[in-house]
Amino acid sequence: MAPEILGVSPPIDQKLVKEVVIETVASLDTSNTTPIRSNLAPLFQENILAKLLGAAEAYLENNFPETVPQSGPNQGIYKCRDAEFWTCGFFPGSLYCLLERLRKHPKLCLLGISSDSLVPQNFHERLLSHLTDLCHKWSAPLHPMSARKDTHDLGFIIQPALRRDWELFGQQESLKSLLSAAESLASRYDQRVGAIRSWDSFANAHHNITSTEDDFIVIIDSLCNLDLLFYAGNYTRSSRLVSIASTHATTLLSTHLRKEIVPNKGTYYSTYHAANFSPAKNGAVKRKLTAQGYSDSSTWARGQAWAILGYAQTYSWTKKRKFLDAAMGLADYFTYRVESSAKVVEAGGYGQYVPLWDFDAPITYTTVNGAQVPLRDVSAGMIAANGMVVLYGQLMGIGEYESAGRYLDHAMAIAKDTVALAYNRDEMRLKFDEESGKIRVGPSGGANGRRFDAILERSTANFNENHPDRDWDHGLVYADYYFLELGNRLLDMGLV
Repeated sequence: MAPEILGVSPPIDQKLVKEVVIETVASLDTSNTTPIRSNLAPLFQENILAKLLGAAEAYLENNFPETVPQSGPNQGIYKCRDAEFWTCGFFPGSLYCLLERLRKHPKLCLLGISSDSLVPQNFHERLLSHLTDLCHKWSAPLHPMSARKDTHDLGFIIQPALRRDWELFGQQESLKSLLSAAESLASRYDQRVGAIRSWDSFANAHHNITSTEDDFIVIIDSLCNLDLLFYAGNYTRSSRLVSIASTHATTLLSTHLRKEIVPNKGTYYSTYHAANFSPAKNGAVKRKLTAQGYSDSSTWARGQAWAILGYAQTYSWTKKRKFLDAAMGLADYFTYRVESSAKVVEAGGYGQYVPLWDFDAPITYTTVNGAQVPLRDVSAGMIAANGMVVLYGQLMGIGEYESAGRYLDHAMAIAKDTVALAYNRDEMRLKFDEESGKIRVGPSGGANGRRFDAILERSTANFNENHPDRDWDHGLVYADYYFLELGNRLLDMGLV
């Protein structure tokens, strides 16, 4: 989403760009036969609109949706968190993703709606009005969160909804909250460490990190919150905010990334989840660890994905080659690990590109719809795919067309396998109630009557054996958000 405010790209041969784009789009399917829209058709169809609208209405008086269990007494029904939890921005963000595409790409989006729903003639206007109203209601509780200085997750909390609210409607309150959140995030920066503090403390069976004087925890996820600082810094022309974001990203290059030796390949990087620094000792690293991965030295799939997206976005703002190279090396390693996974991850000829929850963990089998299957994290794949599409756009802009096409291919392979393996088939439809004049949501004619509030299944929020709040095999609000954001990126790039 980052606009190109910093940096100037070299001149581009537009004829060559057009030829490369056409060739790349034509070969995205792994069999080189099917265009993107056919592979990802569910991403643009009525079911997504209906599910999100239905959930938005059903949970409006509750807290913010997070996970949807795939089994048990609450199967299919969102478990919610309060407005202070770090995931609270993603459900409003998903609503705004739909609103953004309906406003910017109405023709393409309405093609996915069944003809019996497209009544009356002003259906589109009614849908926009209804969705806009829900977006504003769901985003209202986010504004007070911008003043928080006890969390680094302000990018996740604020940006998905409020940045779109500002950009689509020019809402000054949302801009004010964006800028306020950036200042709150910057307040957690420590010059001795050269980074923004992620957590104030962390404790589990092996760690008890509580000192605010001699402990300073920074997690790999933090890279995706830098986009907020870059946006606000460029908007207000604050070199301080931009410098904090760039310095933080530079610090993590040496503390959270590790080079991986892959025969006959370039420079690949895996990631540590977290590092604990000592501010009192000029930011020396005391220990590297994990909270959500398999082990302190393993490569947690979602951590790797956060790093891909975070460094791709950082390069978009700064145009510093070191960040581009980092994003590429991280993306290449992610792809290498999914492509070299045990063949058991394939189900009926697909699934290879949907990552296991941790690349170094023993394969854990779990029961999904009565079958034993490997434990995966769909959210990691969706985040990584977004990062790879950002890489595609940036590499096209500097004339590295072959590399650009490779990352777009990999992103689409992840998305295609995710749709095949994890897209929930209990579809919903939009219905126009002539008596009330309102848009309703109900099951499609072929639905089996079950309810599943999320779009995607098979995410893993946390499977670390020492974590007190383990949760896996579920729909997950940010898996859905990044699925929708991927669709918006492709629409904006004219690739669907």
